[in-house]
Amino acid sequence: MKETVPSHYRYPRRDWLKTAGLALASLPIINRSLSAADDDVKAMAKKNLPLGIMSNVYGSLPLQEAVKRIKADGFANVVTDYAFADARFDMSKPDWDVAKKIVAAFEKQEIQIAGVYGYYNIVSPNPAVRKQGEQRMEFFFANWKRLGCPVISTETGTLNEQSEWLISPKNSTEEAYIDCRRVLERLARAAEKTGAILTIEPYWQNVIDSIERADQLFRDIDSPSLQLVMDPCNYFRKEDLPKMQTMLEEMFKRLGGRIAISHAKDVKASAAGTDLPAAGQGVLDYPLYLRLLASLNRKTPLVIEHLEMDDIARSRDFVLGQMGKI
Repeated sequence: MKETVPSHYRYPRRDWLKTAGLALASLPIINRSLSAADDDVKAMAKKNLPLGIMSNVYGSLPLQEAVKRIKADGFANVVTDYAFADARFDMSKPDWDVAKKIVAAFEKQEIQIAGVYGYYNIVSPNPAVRKQGEQRMEFFFANWKRLGCPVISTETGTLNEQSEWLISPKNSTEEAYIDCRRVLERLARAAEKTGAILTIEPYWQNVIDSIERADQLFRDIDSPSLQLVMDPCNYFRKEDLPKMQTMLEEMFKRLGGRIAISHAKDVKASAAGTDLPAAGQGVLDYPLYLRLLASLNRKTPLVIEHLEMDDIARSRDFVLGQMGKI
């Protein structure tokens, strides 16, 4: 039987590819929009930044209860790992009836699947981790229509042997960058073949650790299927926090045209460098971040993360409140 995707889920593909490759062309849009009246920018935020959440926050609940709660909590979209208390889609042993059930549950509640959780350490020192992760990504690319979303996200990896989220002195080497670029180019080309979109999330403890490296990566890999998860908190080392305004503006100047999806959490200084708590529990300049994001003037899901279920209302209300301050 021919696979079809409801229009509710087809929209992001058309919208994001329309803006793909416009990293430079988007800069005048940002500058023009930033000079607009505050009310205009607020209107753009309301129109173009639908609030979402990571579905794993609700993962302990049965599927139907989870999607109803997501809807009742005011979210329009999710990034999902397709895992709930009574319905779990296992890519290694795919049960397509389960996948169909999960996608249909979101569709019934008019919740868009804005992203698929494909995160893995793409430069892991362990070859088995790399192979398993790459096979998983290729599976998502090949089957995104059945999974209800073309956008699959991953980190950019670390050479740390203990954790995929900890830094390694080797990450900053040219060899690490070349390795990371090679993997991402291979994945981007695979995504192109199926019409999928690979979105990467840089982080200062990973190989793509800065605005400069992210910008260089997009220049080196010319592919409309390679896009960005905009999470500004990830770029700030502790010593960078006093430069927040300058860095936020630089992020959007250099990377704005590549943004497909965005995250909402927070950042604050810690003994180890920075902590990344839930939104409203750190020092991120949310009015500026949301203003820059809204000024792109295109649909960009804004997904809340790094929180537990009992913190959903507070974090959601904080982000919505910040939209009124832009």
